[in-house]
Amino acid sequence: MRLTVALPLALAVVVFLRGTWRLRTARRTGVGAGRLLAGAVGFAALGFALSDAVHAAAHELFVAHMGQHLLLVSIAAPALLLADPFAITLWSMPATWRRAVGAGFRRGRPIRRALDAVTRPHITWPVYVVVLWLWHLPGAYDAALRSGPLHDIEHLLFFGAALLFWWPVLRPAPHLSAPPHPAVRVVYLVLGAIQSAALGLLLASRPEAVYAAYTTTSPAWGLTGAEDQVWGGVLMWTVGAAVDMTAVVFVIGRALEVPAFLDRSRAVRENWRA
Repeated sequence: MRLTVALPLALAVVVFLRGTWRLRTARRTGVGAGRLLAGAVGFAALGFALSDAVHAAAHELFVAHMGQHLLLVSIAAPALLLADPFAITLWSMPATWRRAVGAGFRRGRPIRRALDAVTRPHITWPVYVVVLWLWHLPGAYDAALRSGPLHDIEHLLFFGAALLFWWPVLRPAPHLSAPPHPAVRVVYLVLGAIQSAALGLLLASRPEAVYAAYTTTSPAWGLTGAEDQVWGGVLMWTVGAAVDMTAVVFVIGRALEVPAFLDRSRAVRENWRA
């Protein structure tokens, strides 16, 4: 793994582990096995997606490149948000830094208002869709394959757009505003799944290779450029849609959890009175 990738990733892992240890040592609640598992999955997916082996394969196979993008967008980004890293990151800092940074996120502060503005569904959804489709235009895609720095920018934009996309659904701290209604989040996810599947189907249905670079590299893997493109499109369509639909089930389950809890509480009170 390149040093420019390995060092930031290693630093993020150290921050996460240090913050988790300090929170647990201080006997703060909420840092359970679920958050630790989500963080481990997120960092593992991020590390694997950016590893030298996957990076090299992505330059030779379209299906490998789509797998790399799915690891960044559909696994690493939502898993790291599920780990809810804000408090963990704050607690990794010295006390004076923690208080200063935390103060910047209090209600009414510019940073908090800006973060609130950019994590609204009517902003995050179109940003994600535009980034996804624009980078799959042949000119932009082939240019990223030819240029290492441009390819890095592509991955940063994909990962950043994915964090924005998943934010209104998973609602990590800091909790900036009232959560969108569960029905809104379900529609949001379904529309996201549709546009991702549409791009996958469009690529899989093309009889010729859209990206010129793979016409010369895919045959070394036993595939023509067109066949490689079909498998990449199918991967985007199936895996991306499966993750989005899993998130829909998660949102519906969370929405039903509160009414179910209230029903149970009401039943307990009525039984006690009887």
